[in-house]
Amino acid sequence: MAGDPNKASLWADADVYIADDLTTTNPADVAAAFSSEWGLAGLLNGEDGFEEGRDEDKSDHYAWGGILIRTARKNFKMTKKFTALEDNDVVRGLVYPGSTATEIVVPRHGPKKVAFEVRDGERIERLITRRFATVDTIGTIKDSEDELKKYEITLSIFPDGNGVLFDRQSTDAAVTP
Repeated sequence: MAGDPNKASLWADADVYIADDLTTTNPADVAAAFSSEWGLAGLLNGEDGFEEGRDEDKSDHYAWGGILIRTARKNFKMTKKFTALEDNDVVRGLVYPGSTATEIVVPRHGPKKVAFEVRDGERIERLITRRFATVDTIGTIKDSEDELKKYEITLSIFPDGNGVLFDRQSTDAAVTP
């Protein structure tokens, strides 16, 4: 068999950290803990995992005779989706920003610093937004007698001026795509 099974990923645990202050410091490295400035989203739906979506406009350009000569791409957008299972302050801040314990108001989603962490034994990987993320969509929220209440949260990831979306911290050896 060709390939390296140690490079295949199946993550046993995960967390999402949220910081309201965009100047919040990242942990120094993957071994360092997140500071108290970061809030924890709590229990997550592991079956749903972290979904990464990509969208961009693409135009193919052809010469006479139908020969493809160029492809133009623009307007790249990345989203990350996760499903929170806890109703806590961090999740409420994403789903119902500006609301209180006694009032639900029309959401006005502002920028957040977000970190996605996955773990399997001693193996850890973190993706921390370089610039920020904003809530793109919230899935249908269902109160039910036989299903857990879930908060499906999709975030739009905003790159910095150089196009960097995330700072990556990992226990794995550096892999350059």
